[in-house]
Amino acid sequence: MPGPSRWLETFRTPRLRPEFKFRLDDGTPVQVRPLQPEDAQRLRAGFEQMSQLARRRRFLADVKDLTDNQIAEFTRLDPIDRAAWGCMNRERPREPGVGVARYQRINGDRRSADVAITVLEEYQGRGAGMLLHACLHLTAHRASIRRFYYDMLRDNQRFIGQIKALGGTFEGRAENIERWSLPVYHRARDVPDTTSIGRRFSEIMLKLGRPPAA
Repeated sequence: MPGPSRWLETFRTPRLRPEFKFRLDDGTPVQVRPLQPEDAQRLRAGFEQMSQLARRRRFLADVKDLTDNQIAEFTRLDPIDRAAWGCMNRERPREPGVGVARYQRINGDRRSADVAITVLEEYQGRGAGMLLHACLHLTAHRASIRRFYYDMLRDNQRFIGQIKALGGTFEGRAENIERWSLPVYHRARDVPDTTSIGRRFSEIMLKLGRPPAA
């Protein structure tokens, strides 16, 4: 049973700092912030490091290169209709980064947005995707977005399993692509805690609401 102060924390909505430090599950120190236009080269370099399978799962097709228009779309953002967060390994600043997560509000539905998350293979399984995902939820909630949608290849069972564990709803299937949705969470209390994934996501939300370490 959590103590009174921790219990109260679960009801609070964290306010994200413009840029902050965080440690992944294995202790890897990362710097987290919204994407900026000057990140274009990092995005290109990160894309080059992605396997063909990872590219197909991210773009739902076999993509060989990122176009200038795609790079511009990924980096010219605002915190209302299109937002994106990225993180990089503070011990390896010359690397492209660890991962990125972004949402785009759906035309004609101001309370919903499509989401995409990418974590480089080397960093998968360390909690980077959950961290960036949580940042998206908190950003979207402040922008009055209340539901996220995810289009995923059917063979991407790891990510589908995560969305299920977080309370996801199956919305339909078109050929080999499944569409799932989640409510936009803004406090740890609301995240389903019946699975280890839900508990981890809730814990990340709690950490995001605490003062930065000295």
